[in-house]
Amino acid sequence: MENQRQSIELADIFRSRATEFLQNNTLCPEQIKAFKSISSCRTSALGGHVDQCDNCGHVRPAYNSCRNRHCPKCQFIRKVKWVDKLAANLPPVKHFHVVFTIPAHLHRLFYLNQDKAYSLLFKAAGKALMQCAANQNFLGAQAGAVAILHTLPR
Repeated sequence: MENQRQSIELADIFRSRATEFLQNNTLCPEQIKAFKSISSCRTSALGGHVDQCDNCGHVRPAYNSCRNRHCPKCQFIRKVKWVDKLAANLPPVKHFHVVFTIPAHLHRLFYLNQDKAYSLLFKAAGKALMQCAANQNFLGAQAGAVAILHTLPR
């Protein structure tokens, strides 16, 4: 999949469903802040400025960004650079995206014991991937992996 901007944005969805979503869901303060930031990013709500070309003098009004680390608009370039940097290090072979998910009933245990629990998760996931890849009935190869922890705020 190419890294490119989409015609519909997360902010559009947030704004069109904000009332219904906020009435039906309980968000923590961090989530509310991110929701509001993303909804108002690059709109008149955050004010604006004027960009002017030093060469030809062309003037273009622009709205300010929210700069929230969860905002896909503000983080688009950073994400593209990160994906491109990882892709540049990949050998020209088939690769897979694998997700290991913690069952909901273990969330509290992981939250209370993050260092130990996530360390064990990464070790177990790595060992499982390496064993499956090495198995002659599957791939029969020595594998490598990039592991990233994605968490949700409490």
